[in-house]
Amino acid sequence: MAGRREKDLVARVPEMAEVARWLRRSRRLSGLTYEQLVQATGFSRGRLNRAANGWHSAWPVVEAFTRACGTDVVTARALWLKAKEALEGADPVPDVIAVEHVGTFDDLRVAMGHLRVLAGRPSLRELVKRSRGSLRRTTLASVFNGTAHPRKVLVLAFVHVVGVVGDDAAGWAAAWDRAQAHLRSAREETASMGPLTVVPSPALLSVLGDLPLSDWAAVAEVVDAVRKGGEDGVPVSVAVDVQHEGTVHECDRITISCPGTSFERETVQQLFRISWTGRYQEQNVFGPGFLVACLRLGSRITLRTAQRHEPTWTVFTLDLASLVSGTSWQVPIGAEPKTEAGQQGTRITIEALRSAWPATMQHRLRRHLGDVYSYLLREQQIQLTVSGSAVAPRKPCIWGENRFVQRRGQDISAVQKIDVVLATLYRCQDCWHTSPLGSLSCPQCRGTRLEQTEQRVWGWLGVQRYLHQHDYGIDFYRDGRKILARDKRLFTFAEESEDFMEYPADPPAKGRLVGEIHCDHVPVNFTHTAFDYDSAEWRGVVHAIRGPGRLAPLRAQKLGFLPNTSPLARLFGAFRRNDPGLRCLIPGDGHGPCTRLPPPGQGSSTRETLPTRATRRGTTPRSATTRQPRRQRWLMIASILRTLIRRTSATLSTASTWTCTTRPRGPGS
Repeated sequence: MAGRREKDLVARVPEMAEVARWLRRSRRLSGLTYEQLVQATGFSRGRLNRAANGWHSAWPVVEAFTRACGTDVVTARALWLKAKEALEGADPVPDVIAVEHVGTFDDLRVAMGHLRVLAGRPSLRELVKRSRGSLRRTTLASVFNGTAHPRKVLVLAFVHVVGVVGDDAAGWAAAWDRAQAHLRSAREETASMGPLTVVPSPALLSVLGDLPLSDWAAVAEVVDAVRKGGEDGVPVSVAVDVQHEGTVHECDRITISCPGTSFERETVQQLFRISWTGRYQEQNVFGPGFLVACLRLGSRITLRTAQRHEPTWTVFTLDLASLVSGTSWQVPIGAEPKTEAGQQGTRITIEALRSAWPATMQHRLRRHLGDVYSYLLREQQIQLTVSGSAVAPRKPCIWGENRFVQRRGQDISAVQKIDVVLATLYRCQDCWHTSPLGSLSCPQCRGTRLEQTEQRVWGWLGVQRYLHQHDYGIDFYRDGRKILARDKRLFTFAEESEDFMEYPADPPAKGRLVGEIHCDHVPVNFTHTAFDYDSAEWRGVVHAIRGPGRLAPLRAQKLGFLPNTSPLARLFGAFRRNDPGLRCLIPGDGHGPCTRLPPPGQGSSTRETLPTRATRRGTTPRSATTRQPRRQRWLMIASILRTLIRRTSATLSTASTWTCTTRPRGPGS
């Protein structure tokens, strides 16, 4: 069971450390907390903690600990006996302590331990009691564990308690003086040493290319860097081209270009600089994610950029092979004259590729980019092409806002809009850390360039028009780029270090709740593949979407939570069931919920279910690419007609037979 991290073992012998590891392993397997062990064993938490940390503990404590966890007592007994024998034969205590040979605090600690053994091994509690308050148990424990140096007053009080007086006590005082002098001289020697200069080797760059990052994510990171060189609010066009030269993939190259963006020379230096603060950064400030992505694709990178008013192109080439063979990190930045005045743009060429890029891989890249930049593509803020073919956005297939169901007298729409300002803060323009409103300076760098900003969460949650085992969940965006696709972590509830899956709740285990959430203020990792889930910003987003408690109202009430009125809880309460019909907006086929998808090749962005009574006017119309073929529709209509004719014929036959057998016969019949 996850919880507070265990302390390091303090066992005197390895055998006692084995006993401690056994107890820790037993507690992990049982899932019990120390509070539960206290109730089960009757021993205090301190004694149980000491036993699990490697202290010499009595057998009743080890036995009760083992029985409460449900593990083998015989094994625990054998380990404890072996540790007891090792302790009795380890560190023999001399009859006379040569205190005059003590020169360091480590020697002083060992001598005090021997003196305590010669005094009959009194417990720390007994020592405190004898000293009448001049000693403290926690301080003594720190001294004997070696985590703290004793003061001179403590040493004199300790030797007095165990019966050392007169000239012998003066010898202990002199031993403390020698230990203190040794510590002072060691500190002076350390202070006189100069700073250690650590110069990394250029071969360190080759390690960046081995970091785990998929090829499509690496291309998306480079596209993200290229598109940020344009003006705010102006759509950009980015082209990704794969050129094949020869039969060896190392001769191929990938070119990512954008004619509407450009970078200054200082920005180019910052683009390749390996630095990352881990927090929010300015739109035109880049971390090591760009360099990692480029090296993940190939080992030779050439950037060519220029602004409209500049007379030359700025050219920067990073050749990993040349850097590794040399000893310098310096890479020159060159210049090329423009062929025409007013030219601008950015082009990044990556050569010496690490893997081949066939046509099938380019098709997957086109599909992934359409998913990652689906919002920007739909809003026409960016145009993407891969090898001359346009990238189509992945469109959500959901019920319209005019669709609703009634729950407890309320109309709950199939689309829940979200637009919440979590906080309004100052953001420092120098280090980009936040501070409360009213601050005169940044608490991080003491800068005074503060700008007011809002931590805003906006988007929508909706109901997909088909059920699927995996194709559902919430998409999370940051600065227009999808960081998490169809994420399901908000469908779980964490309680006492355990995660409970709340949706989907009804069999079959297929879901249909989807959404798009924009949270530009939440920090991400340097590859833009995950958020910082331990940050306060992410916790605020989770609270705004799904609330503090469980989604199911009855279970939330049992745990003492107030009614959950969050957008996700409203959708969960209205559409969590998969019963076919208008009540849950689930199309059916007469036997259960219909989960049939369009034929392959029509794209996952426009998937729909078969038309049923649940499909009304006003819903999102199906596009031409998702319509069933004409022959298939006629076959379906013919099948329905044959079924109706067969049932009608059977009914008429039964009625005719009954009439003939019961009709009264007349005289002339």
